[in-house]
Amino acid sequence: MEGTKKLGWLEQLKIASLKPREYPRLLQVGKGRVVCFFIVISFLITFLGFGVNMIGFSVSVGGAKNFILNRLPAFELKNGTLEMENRLDFDFGGIHIVADTTKDTVDTSDFSTDYSGEIYFAKNEAVIQTNSVQPMRYRVSFSDHKNVVFNNHKMLALIPAIRIFMVLMFFMTWLMQILLYLFLCLFISMFVFMNQRVRNEEVSFGKVFRLSIYARVIFELIETLGSTAGIAFFSGSIWMIISYLGSYQLLGMAFIKSEDKK
Repeated sequence: MEGTKKLGWLEQLKIASLKPREYPRLLQVGKGRVVCFFIVISFLITFLGFGVNMIGFSVSVGGAKNFILNRLPAFELKNGTLEMENRLDFDFGGIHIVADTTKDTVDTSDFSTDYSGEIYFAKNEAVIQTNSVQPMRYRVSFSDHKNVVFNNHKMLALIPAIRIFMVLMFFMTWLMQILLYLFLCLFISMFVFMNQRVRNEEVSFGKVFRLSIYARVIFELIETLGSTAGIAFFSGSIWMIISYLGSYQLLGMAFIKSEDKK
């Protein structure tokens, strides 16, 4: 029993991902180790998703300076209007950015909830939409900033601020990942707990919830890697159903085996 309590992080990951028959061993892991495991796995998932996308984009454009001067179309905000040589449309760390100055205003019907956020630029305004909890939009009218002059070269001065912003975005994404992960664990745990009660098998909700953290690991990793690779299937409803049912099955089987051993 003592050896089980001292299961290291990698051993916990191996059991959670590859050895579902040994899930009952994880019930003996101390709460502190479970918390540490969860913090590390949530960070890893965030890095494999948002972090890899952010690094990949930076490498593909040759760094921030090269992107601003050579990859970003020449633009200038002056006298309350934005002018840009060509239309711009790209994704950066889950944020969709579009600029089309042939339009005076932003067409909000173009917005989607497929991204964590979107920024649309038109000749006279910019509209920002965040989709972290529910869609929220913010409109910025360039006519309110007629004294501002901004272009590619002046944007270079913002590179340090942009880097700080991306670091903050990473930690905000990590926090959202933690909350969503815990919510899904709670959701699955409730059904498994009720199923155990219907079967007249005594088990505490705390144990169910603790083990649900491990039951979600393999599906979260597969989904993150698949989404990062650009495979649409892992962002669809079919995969969502598969991952929920799979987690439920793993969690239910683990507790049935655990109770049968008592």
